[in-house]
Amino acid sequence: MRYYIIAGEASGDLHGSNLMKSLKEVDSAAEFRIWGGDLMVSAGGDLVRHYNETAVMGVVEVLSKLTKISDNIKLCKSDLLSYNPDVLILIDYAGFNLRIAKFAKKSGIKVFYYIAPKVWAWNEGRVKKIRDSVDRLFIIFPFEVDFFKKHGINAIYNGNPLLDSIASHPSLSESREDFLKRNNLEDKPIIALLAGSRKNEISYLLPKLPYLENEFPDHQFILAGAPSIERSYYEPFISNSKIILLEGETYAILKQARAAVVSSGTASLETALIGTPQVVCYGMNPVTAFLARIVIKVKYASLVNLILDAPVVKELLQGDCTSKNIAAEVKKILSGRTRNKMLVNYRKLRKILGEEGASEKVAKAMVREIEKLNISPKYFLYHETKLGLLKITCDNSALLEIQYVEDDNDYKERTGKNQDKNKVHPILAETARQLDEYFAEKRSTFDLPVRLTGTDFQNRVWEELRKIPYGEVKTYGEVAGLVDSKDANRAVGLACKMNPLLIVVPCHRVLGANNKLTGFNIGIDKKSYLLELEKVYQNTENNLFK
Repeated sequence: MRYYIIAGEASGDLHGSNLMKSLKEVDSAAEFRIWGGDLMVSAGGDLVRHYNETAVMGVVEVLSKLTKISDNIKLCKSDLLSYNPDVLILIDYAGFNLRIAKFAKKSGIKVFYYIAPKVWAWNEGRVKKIRDSVDRLFIIFPFEVDFFKKHGINAIYNGNPLLDSIASHPSLSESREDFLKRNNLEDKPIIALLAGSRKNEISYLLPKLPYLENEFPDHQFILAGAPSIERSYYEPFISNSKIILLEGETYAILKQARAAVVSSGTASLETALIGTPQVVCYGMNPVTAFLARIVIKVKYASLVNLILDAPVVKELLQGDCTSKNIAAEVKKILSGRTRNKMLVNYRKLRKILGEEGASEKVAKAMVREIEKLNISPKYFLYHETKLGLLKITCDNSALLEIQYVEDDNDYKERTGKNQDKNKVHPILAETARQLDEYFAEKRSTFDLPVRLTGTDFQNRVWEELRKIPYGEVKTYGEVAGLVDSKDANRAVGLACKMNPLLIVVPCHRVLGANNKLTGFNIGIDKKSYLLELEKVYQNTENNLFK
């Protein structure tokens, strides 16, 4: 099956990559198109946008980037329809993903949400959006079960995927000696610094941390670089300090650290599961902070305290997040009663979250739920024609796509080695037969079961295109008038570009004003070929091919 997955930050990239690996084990034919990061790409995803181009957090920050956000949403909607997946899987990232969920639901695409938006913390009004737009909700915290049930949503809980990510990480079995040697570090106790995964978080917290060097001269301070942040961004903050920046080493640093200063978020839960005593810090733009105090409904900022429903780790937020306060709290957790009590509570936390294997369980549950929703599996055939190589897609009941593909070695190999012409789906075989007759000039109409799954406007345009007789043409303006939108020439052109059924939905029969031979998604030369094949020039006053 084909999966479209959207993750908007580093933690989503991590969980998305583990989910993809598990889905591959359950569904050997799995294909992925993604909005995510390097980990999801390495798991086999075809990347549309990297999360470092899309991540925005905070009211003021969002307002300053509205144009960029709007452009990304438009791109995502268009690309989602073009890809037409079996299921859309959204990972956290609520502001963006809930808008895409609503669009996908209206477009007939099944929507799964993995790692629910934190609506129990603030903006409880989003629960209705989830209920209206999401077919299945997969959660990662046990307390969320009752919350969503209260709102009429039967959420599915299969454990927390962080347990898998941490347990499988090679750094957890590395010795201290090997870690120090590999990174050319002194043999001194380590205090880990996790300043956040976004630039606004880093710029708030990191300037406060060099102060700690004077308070703990016998320790070394290791800053864990976030995967989406370039090294040059950190340098102005630490250039006059002894703080050492290591990239791609977060779990290894936490494993070897005596204590950690952590920006609130997923990192605080990761730190607890690895077993490193921590101080949680967070601050934001003053206007965003003021608005947050009005709408946030939970007692704690850190996931550790929320899950245990107790102040297990110290939270230094906004005005309390000062260099002196951070130093005072770090001193408490380096040794003594506060440290020991925190470690005992960490063990309780692990028991509450359950055993490892969450990613595998979620993948299996997703495939089961897809079957329950009667999402038919899709079948493919690569078929050589006089136009070139075509990829034909159907499910058990209808023809879904005919796409032109570049005749490269990858497709040749898949066509030659992986397709038994005697075992293709009957709809694919019949489509290939009728296409062959069309190119042999023995067929002028197609008699195939077709399902079009675009927007309402796109579907109206495509249906009008199917009415254009063989050997005849209409202009974009004429089609626009037929769908009751006379001034929508450009929108009609975009709908033609998004046409999922090449030839069967004959967008090649749509021309510009005065029968001008204008753009075609796979090239003007291909459009010219199809019109010549149908002898359109015999039925028009103008020569289309001058």
